Amino acid sequence: MAEVFYLGPEGTFSHILARKRFGAGPRLSACPTIEAVFDGVLASAGSLGLVPIENSSGGTVYDSADLLIRHAGRVFIREELALDVRIALLGHDQKNLTTIFSHFVQLKHHAEWLKARYPRARLRPVASTAVAAQKAAAARHAAALASPGAAGVYGLKVLETPAVRQTVNVTHFFVIAAAAAGNPAGVEKTGLVAALPNICGSLHRFLGPFARQQVSLSRIVSRPVPGQPQTYVFFLEIEGGPREARVVRALERAGALTETLTSLGTYPAGRRYKS
Repeated sequence: MAEVFYLGPEGTFSHILARKRFGAGPRLSACPTIEAVFDGVLASAGSLGLVPIENSSGGTVYDSADLLIRHAGRVFIREELALDVRIALLGHDQKNLTTIFSHFVQLKHHAEWLKARYPRARLRPVASTAVAAQKAAAARHAAALASPGAAGVYGLKVLETPAVRQTVNVTHFFVIAAAAAGNPAGVEKTGLVAALPNICGSLHRFLGPFARQQVSLSRIVSRPVPGQPQTYVFFLEIEGGPREARVVRALERAGALTETLTSLGTYPAGRRYKS
């Protein structure tokens, strides 16, 4: 394996998961954006990328979904992973906090706790929890909601651990590559990108074959087509793969109702880690 690209900088949840999943073997390369992860995978033969796709609090990560759609047929999903997200308030000093930085998902997930504990602090969304830690490190009266592991990276203290009602916060990730997986093991899913005719009932008709063949959809995301108002393309994930006859039948019949149906590969899913 040449390289694993992830959404950086160091200390992000993508970085934590990359270390847990791939260990010390491949080189881990931080990227400033999700798009840069895709660019790295496309430019470096044999490399992998790690991108977030969904958070249990914030929902779909649309940058990842849009790029999977844009690069359908060139980039494939190799694995789906999940990370139980732990968060801490990091800073230099708990007194006189004026600003709290974090990714918008974490600010949303901890909104009630922040309002109760730090009602006067400004909440500032940034690109990642690691960027939040960087900004907190540079300001005496600022703090960050970030991974506890980022404290050591950026010279901060763990000031407090938030207590929220919704105790489990899980982020799902895709491992991506420029080639599809060979023989996935374990629970299988298949990713698809479907462009449907812009006519009434096209989505209903497209989904029918999956229901009739008892193929479950675990994810469906509608995205607008740039420059084509009222036109949408769909990223979806089904349970199962082409080794199952019912999946093959569903794909054949649903595919006949689309303008294009592109596979993003069949891949194992269900491996879960703790941050």
